[in-house]
Amino acid sequence: MTYPMRRLKITVEYDGTDFHGWQRQQDVRTVQEDIEKALSRVLCEEVTLIGAGRTDTGVHALAQKAHFSTDNPLGSDRILKGGNSLMKNDVRIRTIEEVPVDFHARYSAVNRSYIYRLLRRERPLANRYAWYPGCTWDDELIVETVKTLPGEHSFKSFSRARPDEHEYICNVMEARWEYDAENAAFHITADRFMHRMVRGLVGALLDVGRGYLSQDEFRRLLSEPEENGATRVAQPQGLTLLEVRYRSD
Repeated sequence: MTYPMRRLKITVEYDGTDFHGWQRQQDVRTVQEDIEKALSRVLCEEVTLIGAGRTDTGVHALAQKAHFSTDNPLGSDRILKGGNSLMKNDVRIRTIEEVPVDFHARYSAVNRSYIYRLLRRERPLANRYAWYPGCTWDDELIVETVKTLPGEHSFKSFSRARPDEHEYICNVMEARWEYDAENAAFHITADRFMHRMVRGLVGALLDVGRGYLSQDEFRRLLSEPEENGATRVAQPQGLTLLEVRYRSD
């Protein structure tokens, strides 16, 4: 008996510390490969995941999205429980839901949200999920600079080159810098993100807050980009993918 092809969307949470990023690579552990291996065993067929985006080595996710297709009729709850039972506890499938067969985890997304966390002092219980840059900075100056980010801009200056990325225009829906006596956090939502873009923005914003980069120079990097990698890149452990949203949400 044959069954119709199904498309399933999964929501994944992971601690990126021990992963070499999301995307499958040879001879290193990745989130995509761990999940594909587990689901392939549960479904007794080869599973190929398509992710909403590619997080780098050491970057975390609260709600990464991905999809795969299968003609196995096994229920979503059983697939979820079986898959999680076969993986280490630093990665978990949070939900599995059936979606239309034309759904695409990457191309159907309308926006994505990230948070980057920073520490003002070294904190052993937070070091895996936030970055301590070992310096002081002016938060109010950064708050004012962040106000220039919403809207459509080229983020080439803040991104690193990838062979398959040639156009760096992104539409930022929201950007804000929050802080208190112990921590700071950069929140950003956009229709898409380029390679290491958020970390490049954090590095540049810190340089503004430290007086190494003026607000005018930051705005010029945004309005007149000349080359990739014009700013330093913040460390990966502070970055978490919070959410990927779709029109159907």
